[in-house]
Amino acid sequence: MSHYDWVVGNPPPLLKRHSEVKHALLRNYLVEYFLTLVSLPQQEKIRLTIVDGFCGGGLYVNEDGIEVPGSPLVILDAIKEAAVLVNVRQDRRKPIQIDLELICIDECSHALAFLRKTLDQLGYGADLAADRIRLVQGDFARHCGAAIQRAHDRSRVSGRALFVLDQYGYSAVPVVCLRDIFAKLKHAEVLLTFYIDSLLNYLSEKNLADFERSIGIRTSLSAQEIDEVKQSPSWRVHLQSSLYQDLTSQCSARFFTPFFIRPERGHGDFWLLHLSQHWKARDVMAGTHWRHHNHFAHYGRPGFHMFSTGYIGKFDDEGKLQMGFDFSEIAATVSKDTMMAQIPAMLFDGAKGMTFEQFFLQLINTTPATRAMVESTLLALNEGGDITILDETGGATRARVHLKPEHVLQLPSQRSFGF
Repeated sequence: MSHYDWVVGNPPPLLKRHSEVKHALLRNYLVEYFLTLVSLPQQEKIRLTIVDGFCGGGLYVNEDGIEVPGSPLVILDAIKEAAVLVNVRQDRRKPIQIDLELICIDECSHALAFLRKTLDQLGYGADLAADRIRLVQGDFARHCGAAIQRAHDRSRVSGRALFVLDQYGYSAVPVVCLRDIFAKLKHAEVLLTFYIDSLLNYLSEKNLADFERSIGIRTSLSAQEIDEVKQSPSWRVHLQSSLYQDLTSQCSARFFTPFFIRPERGHGDFWLLHLSQHWKARDVMAGTHWRHHNHFAHYGRPGFHMFSTGYIGKFDDEGKLQMGFDFSEIAATVSKDTMMAQIPAMLFDGAKGMTFEQFFLQLINTTPATRAMVESTLLALNEGGDITILDETGGATRARVHLKPEHVLQLPSQRSFGF
């Protein structure tokens, strides 16, 4: 179900500011995502399938009364922008050839009719006729399997596809769909919105059972636990932490960035989950959050293990606004200071030390920091003598800017060793 109405001949519906920010993040992420796909100047062609599972009508009017693009147009514009950047940055003699297929799914026939007319007016009629842009009516869950198969048929080796699942609510994307995406597409990524406040505000034994049944998730919460937890002043912390762990553990993604979008005027926070099978994709999304720091938060701790206490909503149980981690310059400094204090203790736990790659991949899902931020912190600790970084020969590394995946992290008192 959507809370937007598109009717051909009528003005587009109103888009709230936080949703406009969400579209800006999607555009920026897609540009960066595409640039990572085309890393070599000799690469002549890139094939990509993007599935917009809740596409809407393609146009909105923002709170300033200006027409702004919806997700299908944001996707198409981002790919155009990225192609220009690739050609300029790599000084190509021959432009990169983009084989993009965009599959737009929506259950509302009026929204798809509006989208078709908009695309025609913007010059995408030939793409529609050639099925490079496909409009599919129905709910995403019913068409998910066909979309996965289409992406697989177009990219049997790499399995490269991006699913944009901007659902309205929290129950329109069954977990089995997520598992199928990652099982059948090797390099798939998913951007999923999840209105966690909407679920928690009315959480009861019945609503929890309906939620489990609709998306196929097995939660670790019982009716008795819900009642007991709600007696606690920090009940949102416990419930969100539990639901977050249940969802991420059952969706089959190895890497994720579960951060909040923070709407204005108390419309209710929601997760923007980025799910993938490769750390680099997760790193690109984390960087995008830092660039949009005015609108994102995770309400957890800085440094590592930021989700160990779960999430708290925008308002606490007394209605007071909570101070969350906001991805600002101050937050970056606090996060680095926190990691500086945490890392030596982590290496002590690792007794014999560990490679930079092992360290980073073990902790990537527990920090708002990017790989570059973690790397910078490790180098600062090494320079200060708080840790020792060994090169491939087992000697102290001279690295000052970048670490290699095989570099070994140890405490200074440990004996060095080689591989």
